[in-house]
Amino acid sequence: MRSSLLISMLLITLLSFSCSQYGRYYRRADKNYQKGQYDLAVSQSIAALRIKPENEKAQQLLVKAWQNALQQSDARVESLQQSSDPNKWDQIYREYNALNGIIQQLKSLPVLVNPNTGYQLTLNIPDIGQKLSSSRENAAEDHYQAGLKLSKMSSDSSTQKKAALEFKAAENLIANYKDAALKYEQSRKLAIRRLAVQPFEDKSATRNRYGAITDILTDQITSQIISLTRSNDFIEIIARSQMDAVIAEQQLNASGMVNEASTVRLGELLGAHEILTGRILQINETQERTVSVNQEAKARVVTGKEEYTDEQGNLKERDVWGDVSCQYRKYTKTSGVTVSASFSIIDVETGKIMLQESLEVRNPYSESWIRKISGDERALNNNLKTLMNKAEPFPPNVSEMVSTALRELGNNIVNKTRAYLN
Repeated sequence: MRSSLLISMLLITLLSFSCSQYGRYYRRADKNYQKGQYDLAVSQSIAALRIKPENEKAQQLLVKAWQNALQQSDARVESLQQSSDPNKWDQIYREYNALNGIIQQLKSLPVLVNPNTGYQLTLNIPDIGQKLSSSRENAAEDHYQAGLKLSKMSSDSSTQKKAALEFKAAENLIANYKDAALKYEQSRKLAIRRLAVQPFEDKSATRNRYGAITDILTDQITSQIISLTRSNDFIEIIARSQMDAVIAEQQLNASGMVNEASTVRLGELLGAHEILTGRILQINETQERTVSVNQEAKARVVTGKEEYTDEQGNLKERDVWGDVSCQYRKYTKTSGVTVSASFSIIDVETGKIMLQESLEVRNPYSESWIRKISGDERALNNNLKTLMNKAEPFPPNVSEMVSTALRELGNNIVNKTRAYLN
């Protein structure tokens, strides 16, 4: 009996859920139809009919929305065909591709039967396979021709990058389209920008008190840029080992390269297009400090029991409530470091500074705990009890805090260069 009841309740729940889902899809479909967004109205009518294929209102809405969607799509294609937009075939292909997606949704619907007439619902579903194929071919050819034009226009990296992207677009539309893959690689090689990250100069006057801070920052920047540009075919990062080898071979002092001329010279030796260089300006340490303050917590708690006689004359027992308080001392220990740096990206060919900024990162430390002075601990809430059971904390080693700040600083520098590199 219980099993049958549970099954019935489950079925009712599922039926209620499906009805509410149907209602949401139908309302959205109707709303989009009224707004003239016929593609969306069709997709949401289809979603509603998957739940209730026999619903006449959803069937009628689907027929109207689909007719309008076809007319709307035909009008957009006709307008594009008559336009002088150089990317019109790209847009026409996207139009047919979107229409084909809706057609596939329609074809996946179960047989729809009008519940009143018993007749099967029929929809006008055109065969757009040839139009889809020819528009894709035309779009690929447009990209290919644009790539050829750009590749012959100029050998500068920005023009060659545009050419490479056009060849890539042709390849994305049709795999192995003509020799687009070969043309892409030829233009890509001419478009590559080689970036070197010069070891930062330490101007903090801390005399290695916090370890190899320039290596920490430089390596963080390099690794983050490599990660950032891993999917960028047009940026190449010069390895740190290659830079060290050039510096050693030319008997250069990397830490002494602080002016633009010497930085450009290093970039030329490395075959770099741009070089990122910078300085660690200051490292300020906030000394460890502990302050304390006396505080009081209050609460209303059960303080005992008392006997009483109820209305029927029965002797019973009940809780006695009262106010309690607890005095405690709250300790807070603080320390921290602040690291500031500046960086520049220099164009090796022109010696021009392309990007320059200064940044500062603070790495503060603060921990609190409490100790009871007097009173009733029941006045303490859970957070205060946790703080009371907590051992006195010790801040991280200052060198560790500096390293953490340097890594964050490196991330911030890379974020500042993100738009430039892309």
